[in-house]
Amino acid sequence: MQAQTRPGTTKQSAEVVLGQPVVAAVSEPREQRWGFCQFPALARLPDGAILLVWADADDASETHGHPAPALVSRDDGRTWQPFTGSPRPLRPHYSVSEVLDGEFLTVPAHPYLNIKKEGVRLPAPAAEAKVYGIVRSYRVADMPPAVRNYIHQLPAMRWTPATGQWKDEIVTYDQRNQLASLREGSEVITRSFFEHYLLARGRELLYADYRVRYALDDGTVPPKAATHLMVSTDNGRTFQRRATIAADTSGADQYGEPHLAPTADGRLVCVMRKTDQQQKPMAISWSADGGKTWTPARELFEFGVWPCLLLLRSGTLVLSYGRPGVHLRLDRGGTGEKWSEPVALVKGDAANIQAHTCGYTSLLPLDERSFLIAYSDFKHRDPERVQRKAILVRRVTVK
Repeated sequence: MQAQTRPGTTKQSAEVVLGQPVVAAVSEPREQRWGFCQFPALARLPDGAILLVWADADDASETHGHPAPALVSRDDGRTWQPFTGSPRPLRPHYSVSEVLDGEFLTVPAHPYLNIKKEGVRLPAPAAEAKVYGIVRSYRVADMPPAVRNYIHQLPAMRWTPATGQWKDEIVTYDQRNQLASLREGSEVITRSFFEHYLLARGRELLYADYRVRYALDDGTVPPKAATHLMVSTDNGRTFQRRATIAADTSGADQYGEPHLAPTADGRLVCVMRKTDQQQKPMAISWSADGGKTWTPARELFEFGVWPCLLLLRSGTLVLSYGRPGVHLRLDRGGTGEKWSEPVALVKGDAANIQAHTCGYTSLLPLDERSFLIAYSDFKHRDPERVQRKAILVRRVTVK
């Protein structure tokens, strides 16, 4: 359900000027279900418009790949209208990347392969972990050809200046040492999709991925999610695994929901979520050689899911994260090594971390010092004071 937008005055903090939140969309009255009116994602389209996509379904693998609600803004997020064009947004975490040579690429989730319907006989699992239930990993090399092709061939769409149109294509992922995962009680084998936009460095495209699973170079299978650096040298048509950014072979921690960014001094930095059944700090790692090697992951702050990084042209590095609440931090040096105190957009409640927001955010640059942030607010009240979940978009300017 779409809501009227209400841009207004700005508020100031010591670090940033916070524009008044714009209510882009709201749920049905008194919505409480997890996954509905959550997980917002911002993206820039080829014509310069800004796309806003969110989820409106149960937070489960079985709902991935289905059409998602979407709005578009042509005035830097001040007003929003329904989006009906191409490409068709799919849930969850829909992203669009501006790649090389003026092209754009999207690799969204699609409905997953159902092993029962396809008659797939599973090999012995290579690892098992408890992450919101039991998750088992299998070596893709031991799978039937149909599963191997499904795992490493990702449906995509590409826009080119020559055609001015979006066309279907397949993105091929590195299959060496690849793993497949299946949650106990589920019939679908998941595969990767691009949840954040790709990072272009020279003629390479880089992406930090945790939905893809790989055994490590020594053959060890991390029981929980690990983060790998995927690199394309052909403008996003094929991706090879360059390195493992972070993995825990003991099975104690996962390293998921990564976001990759350049630093102001020419390195790469990646922030990851460690939280699973317990609240844990995030993790951060750096690379000084284009992603070939990474520093040991170290803990970052007290909590956080879905960290998002953005290096502004001014040289400031921005980090957003949440649950509980939604928070912003800045690193004026642009390296990810010295962060400001948090600016809370939603304070949240440490005793009830899912009460106020999903905590997932999305960042999109506007100019040298300004960006948009999208997030959810579960306690929004409509003009009649009825509680609805809301998707909010807010302009932030770094002083």
